[in-house]
Amino acid sequence: MRLSLLSHLLVAALLFGCSEARNSTGTISKRIGEAVHTPGATEVDLTKLTTFGWEYFYAFKPGTTREEVCKFIGANRDVCGRVVRIDKAPDDHMFLIFGLNGQLTHIELHAVENGQFDMPFTEQGHPRSKSVFKARRSSSGTGKDIVYLEPK
Repeated sequence: MRLSLLSHLLVAALLFGCSEARNSTGTISKRIGEAVHTPGATEVDLTKLTTFGWEYFYAFKPGTTREEVCKFIGANRDVCGRVVRIDKAPDDHMFLIFGLNGQLTHIELHAVENGQFDMPFTEQGHPRSKSVFKARRSSSGTGKDIVYLEPK
């Protein structure tokens, strides 16, 4: 079977993109958590927390399945299974996906306790140029503050 050019590009992007979509919280999520939980922190600049190229990102709600992510990025099950290694994001995590020039550059699990992105995501994703977020805290019934990340 012959793969189309798009399929070849997707496979290359997935194989060369960095993936932390395993069973634990990713590096960027941990950096976001450190930033928002620093005493007096009021904002987070996502561009300063990443070390790879990206021009847009997406956040998928907790409970999103691997199939939903694969469909979104246009990957078949075999290819996507190498990048998204869990069946479903846990209830306390969401997938973060970063892209550059139409290619996946990074995917990982983001712990909701490190900040919940409180905004809609369009098909084009959220642009890097607008990735400074205001950290808004809200008290929960459990005694832990919930941190919402809103575009500044």
